[in-house]
Amino acid sequence: MSFCSLIVLFCLSCVFCLFPPTGQTDAKITQTPSLVLERGQTAYLRCQQTYGHDSMFWYRQDPGQGLQLLFNFYYKEEREKGPSSSHFQADQPQDDLFRLNISSVQPEHSAVYYCASSSDTALQSHLLPLQKPSLFLVTLQPHHRNSNKAHSL
Repeated sequence: MSFCSLIVLFCLSCVFCLFPPTGQTDAKITQTPSLVLERGQTAYLRCQQTYGHDSMFWYRQDPGQGLQLLFNFYYKEEREKGPSSSHFQADQPQDDLFRLNISSVQPEHSAVYYCASSSDTALQSHLLPLQKPSLFLVTLQPHHRNSNKAHSL
């Protein structure tokens, strides 16, 4: 299998903390376990935060590039959407749950994906947040014509 035939997505979860209240430093985000998919399948990424933040984010980082915002939701409503392709969809069905679906995955979707949450106030909404990452890996493999087996990690 050649390097170019593998599609790899990394997803790092981040908790954005803007001047957190004293004693409230145990906020965390948990994410879906690792997945292995074939080209053309859909990647379902799930992000859940425990802090009660009102804003949630999905970012993408291509190799050697900076972070690119994919989605920002505020109180379960889309606030901002980056210049992403039609393959990317996000929803926030609950205050603490944020999902990103990447349909018909292709090699160009290989990147590092970050989930993040933050608590906005009128005075803080313009400030840059701090990050606390933890690693999450999604590996996508090309479709094999003679294989009917499902792949998973």
